[in-house]
Amino acid sequence: MRQAASRTNKPRPKPRKRQNTADDNSVRIGTCPDAGLRLASPGQQPEQNTLDSQRHTQIDGLRALAMTGVLYVHFWDRQPLTENLRVSLFFTVSGFLITHILIAAKESGRSVSIGNFYIRRALRLFPALFVLGAAAVIFDMDGARTSWPWHVLQASNLFFAFHEQFSPWVFSHLWSLNILEQFYLIWPLVILLMPIRGIYLVTLGMLVGSAFVYAHGNDMGLTDWTRRLIFQFDPIASGALTYLLVQHNRDVREVVTSRWALLAALMVMASPSFLWPGFSEDPTYRLLCQPALGVVVAGAWHGYRGPIGWLLGCRAAQFISKISYGVFMYHLAIWWAMAQLGSPLYDTGPLPFFAMTGLSVLAATLSWYLIEEPISRLKLRFPTARPANLAVTA
Repeated sequence: MRQAASRTNKPRPKPRKRQNTADDNSVRIGTCPDAGLRLASPGQQPEQNTLDSQRHTQIDGLRALAMTGVLYVHFWDRQPLTENLRVSLFFTVSGFLITHILIAAKESGRSVSIGNFYIRRALRLFPALFVLGAAAVIFDMDGARTSWPWHVLQASNLFFAFHEQFSPWVFSHLWSLNILEQFYLIWPLVILLMPIRGIYLVTLGMLVGSAFVYAHGNDMGLTDWTRRLIFQFDPIASGALTYLLVQHNRDVREVVTSRWALLAALMVMASPSFLWPGFSEDPTYRLLCQPALGVVVAGAWHGYRGPIGWLLGCRAAQFISKISYGVFMYHLAIWWAMAQLGSPLYDTGPLPFFAMTGLSVLAATLSWYLIEEPISRLKLRFPTARPANLAVTA
């Protein structure tokens, strides 16, 4: 008995410290402030499509929400109280995500190809855009044959600003996409070629400069068309700055992603409903919405709990996000077709909203599975970051 007791009370050996192996050398960046992707250790094959392998599903939910806002404004209520939020949300999400992709590539210590970045953007954007352009030219939608090169080459915003009218109107929605893509022309160079302090300075400069021009463009001799369609990139810069702040500063991240920050952001965005009439068009409201939208995007990036988290992360939101680009591309062309057919759906209100949303989703779903997704797979051949020399290549 005594022998059994002594055997039971015998101290257990301490577990050995785990030795670093090839598998242990892989670093999970994304759980630390400088986060973003999983780096394969030496001797391992890199994960397929590494930079895009981690999906923050609630961010996709915000993209679906922004797309729903676009459809609501076009098909139901042309002048809602918070009309500007839909475009600003889309810009903020895009600025946040593209900065994440580029910073993650830069901090991975791998060879970064700027040329491949642009190729990947083209493979994602041009298929649906070319389908829209081809249909518009074939059917001469609202006289599209006379100006189609501007729209296919991502310069609709310049065309509309110069002519001071949204004609042909089947391309009128492309101005926001154009601003974003024009921003993308310079942003990879800023992120990949400048030190972090320089990136902060450029981001702040773009944010402040664009907001100032947007607010005081008329005093500077700019038309409303030029001010709105060319210089409205401050929400994109705001999204980029939000990512830089929350990913590189733990204290800022904890404050920005707190419940109190979300509540304050929602109150700012809803303020036109309980303040004076016209406040939603005031430059002050637009300026206040920049950090408010940044708080919402940062919170979705790190994950909301409860009903908000469920709503943004549900399967329906994920699906709408996946096909949202096609919905955005085709919805006005489908509406034009309804007008040619004399359909009552060429109107605004609840019925046109739900019916046109359904038709747009159907067209976008077919486009995704038959055209966009097969072409998008080619992006695997053009990784932004490659396990090669530690350098940025053109």
